[in-house]
Amino acid sequence: MNGCRAWAISILAMFFIVPSFIDHPASASEESGAATTVHFEPVKPTKAFQHTSIGGVLMLCILGGAFFAMTRYNVPLPLAMSIVACLFLALQFGESPINPVKLRPSSEAALVHGFKHYAPIAILFTAVAIPAHMIERSNGFRWFAAFLALRLARLRIRSPRLTMPVLVFMMLVLTYVSAALLHNVTSILIMTPIIIRLCDSFSIPSRWLLCGALIASNLGGFSTKWGDTPNIVEAGVWKLSAGHFFVEVLPANLIVLTVLSMVVLRLTQRQVARMPARGGSSVTVNGQTFSDAIVAADWRKVLRDMTVDQYLLVVGVGVLSGFILLHVLFDDQKFVIGALAIVLAVALERGDHRFATLKSLGFDVYLAFAAIFVLAECVGNSWIGDELQGLIETTKGETWAICLTGYLGTMFTEAASWATLASGKIYDSGAISHSAAWALGGGICAGSSSLVTAASAGVILAEESSRFKEAHAITFRSYLPFGIGFSLFMLAFYSIYFSVFRY
Repeated sequence: MNGCRAWAISILAMFFIVPSFIDHPASASEESGAATTVHFEPVKPTKAFQHTSIGGVLMLCILGGAFFAMTRYNVPLPLAMSIVACLFLALQFGESPINPVKLRPSSEAALVHGFKHYAPIAILFTAVAIPAHMIERSNGFRWFAAFLALRLARLRIRSPRLTMPVLVFMMLVLTYVSAALLHNVTSILIMTPIIIRLCDSFSIPSRWLLCGALIASNLGGFSTKWGDTPNIVEAGVWKLSAGHFFVEVLPANLIVLTVLSMVVLRLTQRQVARMPARGGSSVTVNGQTFSDAIVAADWRKVLRDMTVDQYLLVVGVGVLSGFILLHVLFDDQKFVIGALAIVLAVALERGDHRFATLKSLGFDVYLAFAAIFVLAECVGNSWIGDELQGLIETTKGETWAICLTGYLGTMFTEAASWATLASGKIYDSGAISHSAAWALGGGICAGSSSLVTAASAGVILAEESSRFKEAHAITFRSYLPFGIGFSLFMLAFYSIYFSVFRY
């Protein structure tokens, strides 16, 4: 309670003290004769509060408090990020340009720029989420999971020890490939229910595989020009082609994916070993012993008896496939295509489900996205952003510095937002080589893998996994140890790799 009072007093004091940092009236110097002539000495502009070290440290403390609340008390991510965004807006003083000819209060500029980046993402995510949820409601993902489970069950009878490695590697590779071909958010939307269904089928804990899937989706997105929003931004600034991604960055990402698969497999095996043994008798088939529950599992019967809503499945697959194909072919018109995909999916939905279909992503997801994008703008227009930019300028665009700033900037904000803020500044500072682009992309990929809040795919994973049993829910707290640990490995790897291999 005393701690809460101290925080409340500090915040109140901040609002009374801050004006004294901002208001500095000009002073007159001379008067002569009857006619008074006032000469104004040039006044050095005063830093806005958010650009001072005190303001920056206060923002870091607020953000750290939100991370602590989500970790220690499982505070919902949308709630924590919304409060942080509002507090950051309250700390925005002075004026910032909204367009080349007009200045507005910094808080207004942060809102305008934040929602400017948020609106396109919201359209694209909704265009993917609506048909994906239609496929889920049709039992399409459940059928596909049962289809894979049948093959894995047969493999388990022949080679029990191969079941878990094959499941882990297959799911991570599928997530990686689908993210590379489509988009990392699309990949997470599609793969999350499949992974959960398969893990349920074989009584395998899904936590580490879902955490690994998020990183695999980030790696896949980083491997192609269209796989992730930061790539699209960087490709425009550095004039990168799809061939550049394939030749220069794909090998590095395949190495990280291999290490990721081994780590996820090891963690899953350790968790299974600590689980209580399941009851049930054993039988021997062809000289091998199996649990009777596994032998009795007739996945063919499950597939035969499963009811699939074919109309909903066709509509969902058709709209999703059409959106993805047209999005890749006509990238300049992606927002028009996204809007039409939403309208078409809702129009083809059965009448009594249309409104529910339109709300497929849920209010929580949109709230979290809006808060994170506004938060990112506030961080970029603050002492934190100034210091990260200063690090790049001081080191003259060293690979490790660009990678580190990409990691920290993404961790404090969000991948797409930080890529938009940082790419132009890094290029203009003289870091025009492809290695600089890959260093920024590697830092952003590692940073977006550090926290659930640091990537759009992470927000989607948290929301989608919560739709299932509590044991499958990926929260800020459950993801944190894995994300921080593996992302630091990624940061070190990309810093070294792109320092050794110059492009």
